[in-house]
Amino acid sequence: MIEIVKNVKNFTWYHVSNLTVEEHESLVKEHHLTNEMIGYAVDHNESVRMEYDRHAGETLMVIDVIVHQDNNVETRPIGILFAHNDVYTFTHEPTDYIKPIILDPQNQQIRAQEDEISAFDFIMTGLYSLMIKYVDEITEINKKRRVIQAQFGQQKQTTHQMNELLYLKTQMIYIQNSLANNHVMLDSFRTDFKTLLKEFELEHIDDVRVEVEQAKRMANLALEVINSVSDAMGNLSNRDLNWTMKVLTVYSIVLTVPTIVSGFYGENVKWLPFADAQSGWWVTIVITLVLMALVSILMLISGFFRK
Repeated sequence: MIEIVKNVKNFTWYHVSNLTVEEHESLVKEHHLTNEMIGYAVDHNESVRMEYDRHAGETLMVIDVIVHQDNNVETRPIGILFAHNDVYTFTHEPTDYIKPIILDPQNQQIRAQEDEISAFDFIMTGLYSLMIKYVDEITEINKKRRVIQAQFGQQKQTTHQMNELLYLKTQMIYIQNSLANNHVMLDSFRTDFKTLLKEFELEHIDDVRVEVEQAKRMANLALEVINSVSDAMGNLSNRDLNWTMKVLTVYSIVLTVPTIVSGFYGENVKWLPFADAQSGWWVTIVITLVLMALVSILMLISGFFRK
């Protein structure tokens, strides 16, 4: 769907969602956009990048944004195309939520008046709010990590907790990678358009870059903490496993005694103590229990029962 969301003096904003073949042809024939730029803009798997077509007068910005889908947090690319003094945003169903945010961003940045605002400034003030969502998501991941971390020492670690921590780690890696790519792209954007933009427009771009840089630092720190917690959980699991193996080893040694005693008396060797006595069976049991007790005491003295 191609929708005119905003039409002001300096530009018109076209929002393109879930582009169809007919709409693609319309953009090429009526809006004079190039097939190459449209292809980059609508690609689900396109990497963050800046693309220029100076002959056609088109500048494409592909940037990652946060997406919530099926209780999962992901990053997906959106395309922002500046062409012929207009701006086009390309989204799919998961990223279509950006339209109201760009139209009316709730942040401290002040936009110029309707008859003065440029397409670059309009987009940058909207991107600022979209980048804030990275900070919100990192904060939420930290909350979930603290819940898992608080359970240390209170109960035995479970596979579910390990899986939850791995899931948070995977999410943070994706977020960290997207933020790093966004930051590089914004740096390139500012450098390339430095001579074409006004001072306050450059300030708004810098605000977005600072927000991305702050989110990137938060993501790096959060990932380090998650890795530390994961390592600590692994150490606890290894300690529990070592303790289990020690207990099994002690049991195997202690339970070897009855086999040895019964083996001697089962060989029908003459002159074994109490072998011919009527109560010899009970005597062998007593001998076995005494030897098992002695082995257990030796193990205790040697520290085998220390966790």
